[in-house]
Amino acid sequence: MTILFSDLSESTRLGELMESELYAEVLAQLRRLCREIIPRHGGNIARIQGDGVLAFFGYPETREDDGRRATEAALELHAAVSRLAINGAGFPAGALTLHSGIHAGLVLISDGDVERGRFELLGNVPNIAARLSDLAERDDICVSEETLGPYSQFFTSSEPVLVLLKGRTPPLAVCRVLGRAPTPTRLEAMERRRLCPFVGREPALRLLRDRLRLAIAGAPQCIVVSGGPGVGKTRLVDELRRHAAAGECLVLQGYCGTYLAEPLQPFLQMLRALFGLSPGLPAESAQAHPLLAGLELQEGAAAVLAQARQLVSPREEARQLSPGAAVPALRNLFAQLAARQPLMLVVDDWQWADEASQQALDAVLSLQAPILVVAMTRAAAGESLFLAPITTLELQPLDDGEAARATRHLLPGADPFVVAEIQRYAGGIPLFIEELCHSASAQGGEWLRELRLGSAAWLTALIESRVERLPPAQAEVLRAAAVIGGVFPAWLLEQVTGHGADDPLVIALAEQDFVFAGEQQGTLRFKHGITRDVIYEAVGLHRRREMHRRIAQVLEGRGEGAAQEELYEALAYHCAAAAMGEPAARYAELAGDKAMAASALDRARSQYSAALKALDELVSRQPSRELALRWCAIAQKLGMACVFDPLGLADGVAIFERGLALARQSASMDAIARASYWLGYICYAKGMSKAAIAHCEAALDLATQIGDARLAAQVRATLGQALLAAGDYGRALVLLDSAVDSKRRQSRPGSSLAVGSAYALACKGYLLGDQGRFAQADECFAEALLLVGDSLHQVSASVHHWISVVYQWQGRWEEALRVAERASEIAEHVKSRQQLAMGRALAGYAQWTLTRDPDALQAVRDATAWIEARKGALATSLNHGWLVDGAVASGRAEEARHHAARLFMRVRQHDRIGEALGCRALARAAAKLNDFARAEHYLDRAECSAQVRGSAHEMAATQLSRAQIEVGRGRVGEAQRLLDAACLAFEQMNMRWHLERAERTRGML
Repeated sequence: MTILFSDLSESTRLGELMESELYAEVLAQLRRLCREIIPRHGGNIARIQGDGVLAFFGYPETREDDGRRATEAALELHAAVSRLAINGAGFPAGALTLHSGIHAGLVLISDGDVERGRFELLGNVPNIAARLSDLAERDDICVSEETLGPYSQFFTSSEPVLVLLKGRTPPLAVCRVLGRAPTPTRLEAMERRRLCPFVGREPALRLLRDRLRLAIAGAPQCIVVSGGPGVGKTRLVDELRRHAAAGECLVLQGYCGTYLAEPLQPFLQMLRALFGLSPGLPAESAQAHPLLAGLELQEGAAAVLAQARQLVSPREEARQLSPGAAVPALRNLFAQLAARQPLMLVVDDWQWADEASQQALDAVLSLQAPILVVAMTRAAAGESLFLAPITTLELQPLDDGEAARATRHLLPGADPFVVAEIQRYAGGIPLFIEELCHSASAQGGEWLRELRLGSAAWLTALIESRVERLPPAQAEVLRAAAVIGGVFPAWLLEQVTGHGADDPLVIALAEQDFVFAGEQQGTLRFKHGITRDVIYEAVGLHRRREMHRRIAQVLEGRGEGAAQEELYEALAYHCAAAAMGEPAARYAELAGDKAMAASALDRARSQYSAALKALDELVSRQPSRELALRWCAIAQKLGMACVFDPLGLADGVAIFERGLALARQSASMDAIARASYWLGYICYAKGMSKAAIAHCEAALDLATQIGDARLAAQVRATLGQALLAAGDYGRALVLLDSAVDSKRRQSRPGSSLAVGSAYALACKGYLLGDQGRFAQADECFAEALLLVGDSLHQVSASVHHWISVVYQWQGRWEEALRVAERASEIAEHVKSRQQLAMGRALAGYAQWTLTRDPDALQAVRDATAWIEARKGALATSLNHGWLVDGAVASGRAEEARHHAARLFMRVRQHDRIGEALGCRALARAAAKLNDFARAEHYLDRAECSAQVRGSAHEMAATQLSRAQIEVGRGRVGEAQRLLDAACLAFEQMNMRWHLERAERTRGML
């Protein structure tokens, strides 16, 4: 519901200045106004206490425009209070003001009493509304942006600002409502946000344009565009409106409504636009449309104009219209206008049209004139009565490809997994896509979870209002379906509710776009994930838990063995939601094991995380050594699921730090050794090399003590990888060779040991490549690729990454690009965000080097953002080195400084792989400014990095950069010496691309 909290401004000062009786009179009048005004807008008063009122909108009936109603009520209440004058108090009218706050969201409502008022409202929403009221100054109305959404079109307001409020973690976007907007239009609602691009509606637009051409030729046309809320009707018609206006048509718009509606509303709105009238503005200031100049209005049309002018009057009696007189006048007026210029009349929300508007539309369509009428409706076209022939156009949701295009437009740079999740959750509804993308931009990493909890309150109200309009029996089945899940077997719905897929109630829900047949036979699914979650959240907690418990019992009774294995995920979900901790943990672990066996690592991560969450509650209530060891064992399984995509761990290393703490509490040496290892591995995968080395060394010591040779071998391999990432090549090479030899003896192509050996070989190849031993590196890569074969295994993407890096170092850019693109394909197939991000970044830099295409460099920026947004950092100094190089070459100094700072932060964490590249770019930038001392500083730093790593190719590339700068300074001898050394090194390492650049530089001497 929407909560309005209003207080009398400066009430303490007023109480001091006024006699008690007079102050009591002020409060009495304030309460009288509240009781008169708030119910008029559909609100209820929860309590009036002192000089403040708490009101709510959305119960017992939910309306999609509750946010607008609350704001209208606040405006009227403020205006009424400002007109109060207290006799004998010396306070003139205007001296009294209110300050108000409005916020919406999920609220628990119960009956009140003498102390609590008529109703008790519990939850954070009333508290936030009260804090917004405190934030407001005299006569201010502070409204959260998420409360109004597109209904902000009806008001003029300040630009939203982000406000930190006690009790709410993310900042809240808040605007100050200043008054009513003079001419609200539907499309203006989204101007503050980025509208979906026009995708997937081209055939519909062609049909509309064809009908427009027929209308211009003199045959009146009526098109009814139907579809559910948010499907894109207004967006489609706006494209036609722009086209018509550009073709010198006169376009007039109006909308129907149920709140603050008036007879003939859409046509009166058209008249106001024609004659320059707006509610709340004096008629004398009107400026008529130029088309009306010289038009001789007949008596009836003049009467309509007079009545339209009367609508600005505050007197209620002036608002009464006579449709019998107005309809012929409207027909006459539009006939005269169409004789001068073709007309396009647009009416939104026709399903709420009054009888007079329907008569007026039929009268206009009876004209043989160049008129096109476009009526948009949520109802099926056949449910609207039209006397004239109509063309119907029913809009369907966007398909996956169209939805992906829209999402990428609204969220440029979003990774494909976010795009896919938005597609799934929005169900192809453009409005939902817009809101999800807007929420993603505003809220960052927790955006989707927050939205599911109703952070877009106006959207929640829209969905709940649709549910409220269902017959009670249908609504009950729909709520039960929401508790069962987004996709569920039809038999389960029938078991729980008594209504199966063929039941008329369920068929009716399908017809109204709530649920429909799923992709798998015998399943049902919600049309839109967001709809399911909103309905689910509105079911009370205790009732939800009882329903989940019942569903779990039904599922458990379905069978044993293989039959029950298919239900592990559902059982885990329902047991957890029913607060059944132990079975929830057990089923989630079993579901994770099942997913791991199928290599569905994303689902395995989700299930193991759910199992740990369920165990957490048990451990906190009744800690025991057995539970601690069980927790550690599941955490190790989670680590296995994260090996190839550590970005799947939103909490970074916190889970594995907790695992080590619990292992130590258990006093089990084996558990401590394994927990130390997995913490070390995740630290390595997250780019925390120093911590990774420390934990792996501790794990190796413990594994040796307890005689666990297999664990010790596993730890050595990871320790070698962590040392490699830290640039400690000497120790790393010994451990990597040991790991490769051990696994090579035991493995066969395609086996798990072969996979581990392939990654160790790729790491060794990367090390050899950095040392300039490219031929030996190629041998390692060839053997690694042989071990993984043609499989689309996660490790195959990692192998391709290291190959691409080394090819770039050698200057084999076309090959590096192809290999990186192949890595990206594999990563997307196996759903690894980490590997996809690295593959995209590698491909982007290779493409940019070859073509200098700015979009290629943007791909590097986007991929780097994906990694860092999820607390990843492995080898990201390379990303920032690329971005420094690209920014310098593109002349973007500020961007270069930004990425240089990020680069050096990574260097402090012992990630030096991109340091020399970035420093060379910074040296070139300094040399362009003739700051040769700074250029020398960066070149010295690049050489130091190369020496620490033993990187022959970096040393040679830095010599070339020095030579190029010396050429620019005119120091020919020194440049010649440096070029000779660089060319010799490039020839020895077969770095032909670099050699060609060196020869071009020599030609400049």
